[in-house]
Amino acid sequence: MKKGLILLAVIICSASFFSASARKSTVLSYGTPESVGVNGEFLSHTIDSIANASIEAKCFPGCQILIARHGKIIHHKSYGYHTYEQERKVENSHLYDMASCTKVMAATMCLMHLVDNGKLDIDKPVSYYLEEFKGSNKEDLTLREALSHQSGMRNPKLSKILFNENKELRSDIISTTQSEEFPHQFCNGLYVTKENRNIWLNGIVNVKVGPKKFRYSCANLHLALYLVERITGRSYEEYLYNEIYKPLGVKDAMYNPTRKYSLDRIAPTEIDNRYRKQLVHGTVHDEPAAFMGGVAGNAGLFANSESLAPILQMLLNGGEYNGVKLFKRKTIREWTSCQYPKNGNHRALGFDKRRLIEPPLKPGESYPYCYGPSASKQSFGHTGFTGTMVWVDPKADLIYVILSNRVHPSRKNKPFEEFNPRSQCHEAAYEAIRRYKRR
Repeated sequence: MKKGLILLAVIICSASFFSASARKSTVLSYGTPESVGVNGEFLSHTIDSIANASIEAKCFPGCQILIARHGKIIHHKSYGYHTYEQERKVENSHLYDMASCTKVMAATMCLMHLVDNGKLDIDKPVSYYLEEFKGSNKEDLTLREALSHQSGMRNPKLSKILFNENKELRSDIISTTQSEEFPHQFCNGLYVTKENRNIWLNGIVNVKVGPKKFRYSCANLHLALYLVERITGRSYEEYLYNEIYKPLGVKDAMYNPTRKYSLDRIAPTEIDNRYRKQLVHGTVHDEPAAFMGGVAGNAGLFANSESLAPILQMLLNGGEYNGVKLFKRKTIREWTSCQYPKNGNHRALGFDKRRLIEPPLKPGESYPYCYGPSASKQSFGHTGFTGTMVWVDPKADLIYVILSNRVHPSRKNKPFEEFNPRSQCHEAAYEAIRRYKRR
């Protein structure tokens, strides 16, 4: 009965999911805004104005913005610099720390692939696949609950793992020298023990669990790495690259980007005064993901906007891209639909969605959410703490990507929160569509 209600909710939430143009396997190419029903003059002027004003207000030192509609990339531009010192201009090929956008651009993709290949059932307890959960307070936790942040699971506290009673980094966990015992880079000049993954999984197993209702927790998506590796016997990173990115032709989305590119091509993030005592540059900003050696299900992916676009278009296409079929259409429909609407939870499987209820704004109050207010209820995506966002709207056949390093030099950034450039730029695309129709 419970499973039937879940499926009914999925069907309701996914009504009118695919637009007419998404029923064919569209391959992205560059085109004019007018060719896809968008007022190009308004779009370009408005996005430029918002981006430049955001830089002036110190929302971030620079950003990338990509917008595509009906399979045509109609705006792809970089703004500003890597830092406020203005030494390195942002270019379209440069990489940003995706933060929690990793959850949908990497981890969720792998799990969807396992489901479509009959290797994973998200309604079975996680303990069926990860024996560490047997006998724990999460023995009955399902992946459906975890992926929709319905598990009630808290995040383990990394500080309790890394610091000793004197509030110093533990020498048995962290070393200043890379070795067989400490092989994984935590940041420049610091390395973590080879037992890091086991330590972190143990932390997730033992963390407290609250009521099963919406509670955002990165621990839920950390499970992806362990599930992929236990089920397939392959490394999570290798599985992602070979089963997802390579078939789509994605080359500039990766973990630990300094293995391939110099720092000049990677935007820095925060000056970390707690754990790393340095500018975080080329290694992941998220501390637990850094503890995992930079490869995790919740964060760690670096990418540029163009490299993400084929993944998003594949989702719009119903699982196909450039002659490659990665997912079944029904899988995408289910995973991008809200799972527990009766519980007040707006989340899909891995993906974020519009809130189920959005209170009316008071006079003078700005829109509080990261997506544009005109985004349809069928739309889905995710945001990242570093200032990133990916969003797909099947109803408008629209792709939106904005990448920034708003945590530079510090995560305390009131202008970014108050100005909300991610939502403003997103809404500009919808307004440009409306203005074209009014011509």
